[in-house]
Amino acid sequence: MQFNRWTIVATMAVLLAAVFAITWGTQGIAENNTRFLIRFTARSSCLAFLFAFIAAPLQRRWSSPVSQWLSQNRRFLGLSMAVSHTYHAIAFSTLQIAIQHQPLHGDPLSILGYVFLIGMTITSFPTTAKAIGRKAWRVLHTAGMYYFWLAFALEFGMRTMREWGYLVLTLLVTIALIMRILDRRKLTPVAST
Repeated sequence: MQFNRWTIVATMAVLLAAVFAITWGTQGIAENNTRFLIRFTARSSCLAFLFAFIAAPLQRRWSSPVSQWLSQNRRFLGLSMAVSHTYHAIAFSTLQIAIQHQPLHGDPLSILGYVFLIGMTITSFPTTAKAIGRKAWRVLHTAGMYYFWLAFALEFGMRTMREWGYLVLTLLVTIALIMRILDRRKLTPVAST
């Protein structure tokens, strides 16, 4: 069996389900292990996002079997990020409702992130993408993509001050943006003087 397309999405869903089952099943639903799940799913979401984010520029600049695989599976990597971030929402909601006994609430920026996530997920299929039109699809996915880049960069960047483990993720997020900027410069025609 080849590891591509829906296999990627299914693997993300099953692996995260296993992590949740093992964590909560062996240690109970408590604050420390739920916070671990929140951090774990933030990282898995970021990695899936980064693979989708760099797929096109990597393929255009340094074509290889790896970049070709990323490019061919970019949509499914994005859907895997959506699966991971859904688990992230489950862990966060569990922390607020079941452990801290608070009503579910989120800051406006997090809510906007999930609005982007739902919109991008729904329009990741040919029928729905065609229904909203190419221009609207491009605006939604470009805005959403850079919104998530900024969210990961800020979140991990701020945590780097407290935990050095986030430095690697912050560097990866930064390198991914540099790759996209260099790719845009390559695609932009130079104006003749």
